[in-house]
Amino acid sequence: MFNTKFLTPNQKFILDLLIPSLYLAPLLIVFFLPKNFGFGNEKLVPYSLAIGMLGLTIWIAGMACLGKALRVLPEANSIVAKGIYRFIRHPIYVGIVFTHFGLFFACGSIFGMFYTFFLIIPLNVIRAQLEERALFSKFGEHYRNYHNSTWL
Repeated sequence: MFNTKFLTPNQKFILDLLIPSLYLAPLLIVFFLPKNFGFGNEKLVPYSLAIGMLGLTIWIAGMACLGKALRVLPEANSIVAKGIYRFIRHPIYVGIVFTHFGLFFACGSIFGMFYTFFLIIPLNVIRAQLEERALFSKFGEHYRNYHNSTWL
């Protein structure tokens, strides 16, 4: 199991910068690449943007609910079960995927779609699994009850 207590402060700092940059970098790259809006079907662009905006809303709502509990690296300090966390255990990760998928589809970016499916989704799954292990380990049955009452 990944445990942050074995990382040096410098390693934690590097990961705190690296992980968010993995979400930001493709957005910047796609912004500057040529566009093929909706992969040639421009009627799909508004729907794709709606998915992206829904994702961004979920992402921001998740971050707002976490408040001071927000961390880049997995930690188990508390169980947040308010706001959007009443329904979804990992709204930030869900929001990130929807945001990237929607925006990359709207732009018609093959690079962005590959990046979403082969880096962002696996990275978020791994991060969610690490967080869940830490939370189960620390909170046991209390977290299991929360886990069983939420989606994803």
